[in-house]
Amino acid sequence: MSGGRLAREAWMSEPLPPGKPGEGTDHLAGIVPLALVAVSAGVLIGLVGGSFRVAVEHAGTLFNEVYAWLRTLPPAYGFAGTLAVALLLTALPLWLTVRFAPEAAGSGIQRVEAVWLGEIAPVKNRAFLPVKFFGGILTLSSGYALGREGPVVQMGSAIGAWAGRRFGLSVPEQRNLIAASAGAGLAVAFSAPLGGLLFTIEELTRSAGARLVIAGMITCAVGVPVAQYLVGDAPVFALAMPDEPRLASLPVYFLFGVACGVLGTFYNRVVMGTLNLMGRVRPLWRAPASALVLALTLWYLPFVGGNGEALNQAVLGGAFSGGALAILLFTRFLFGPFSYGVGLPGGLFAPMLALGAVAGALLGLAGEHVWSGLGLSMSACAVVGMAALFSASVRAPLTGIVLIIEMTGASSLTLPLLLACLPAAIVPFWLGDAPIYESLRERMLAARAAAASDEGAK
Repeated sequence: MSGGRLAREAWMSEPLPPGKPGEGTDHLAGIVPLALVAVSAGVLIGLVGGSFRVAVEHAGTLFNEVYAWLRTLPPAYGFAGTLAVALLLTALPLWLTVRFAPEAAGSGIQRVEAVWLGEIAPVKNRAFLPVKFFGGILTLSSGYALGREGPVVQMGSAIGAWAGRRFGLSVPEQRNLIAASAGAGLAVAFSAPLGGLLFTIEELTRSAGARLVIAGMITCAVGVPVAQYLVGDAPVFALAMPDEPRLASLPVYFLFGVACGVLGTFYNRVVMGTLNLMGRVRPLWRAPASALVLALTLWYLPFVGGNGEALNQAVLGGAFSGGALAILLFTRFLFGPFSYGVGLPGGLFAPMLALGAVAGALLGLAGEHVWSGLGLSMSACAVVGMAALFSASVRAPLTGIVLIIEMTGASSLTLPLLLACLPAAIVPFWLGDAPIYESLRERMLAARAAAASDEGAK
């Protein structure tokens, strides 16, 4: 039996992490070693995640300028150049992922959840971190609708796993640190420490053991300021504080949450369907086919491409008409799942938030012109839409609310956020839809089981 398999079986044979009855690890005795390692992990996550954000910003600006310059050329030459750049930025990260670190594909959040549940071992592939880092930079600069949060979350979990092994923590403590470090990755990606901590508790682990919470608090509290030293401390989105909502508008936010629950259900199903469809295509053919779709999108609908942050800021600023918003809602609904289905290192969060912002802006636009007495505004409804669609897809409403408040500073919208996110999280359960990362985790485990069965048959 190989050493790697022995290490994996040793990991899988350990008891489940804290928060489980009878484990005896959910107390604070001996917490100092875990806390000290969490500080070290937080520093590393802040440095890696902050550097990743800076690199993505600069590379994205560079390639946006390249795409803009290509659109000034004669159409035949300009489109050929756009296709060539799109092919390079698709094929290179896809090759790196398939060749050196298959676990770097996609978001990676589902892998962190599987590690917490003891279903798979932590990533120990030395090529993983550089592939996720540099492959993610190329991917997020390409124009695909993918977010930086997935790569930073998974890199955070890998740093936590390395630190736990390096300093000799027990397996349950390593699991605590891995989950806490993943949450710190989200916190660093969006400069949202409370959102990262809640993400660890509400989504990744669905557990609130004392040791897990303390590790999460430390990694988030350390990682975010370290990253802000590199990226600055401004909120992700610039937004004037919205007015306090009028009482008459509150039922509208609740009904909007119901609509977001339906929209999120279909979005999840499109994501999974696209993954299944594109998973049947070999990477050799997937790269040029995907690059062609990306080039056509960037050539004819350039405002549709990208991770969605610039789009979000424009929507929050009221830059789009109703017709443009309707086009964006339809195209981003399809382009986001398509982008994720390619298999590149990138996350689902940011594109999902952009889609929610567009849906909310449409509601706000209707409110301004049709129901002016309700006091609805495009910016306020866009903020609520981001959190509501996140809640519908991920099924973590508290995380969505806190994350969006930290990203926008819109604390005056707490009540509308609560009223929208509650039905948005409940309606998909009534429709029989599983949370997106649960579906992705089950799909990953099924693929691993099938591959193991095929290997055994040989």
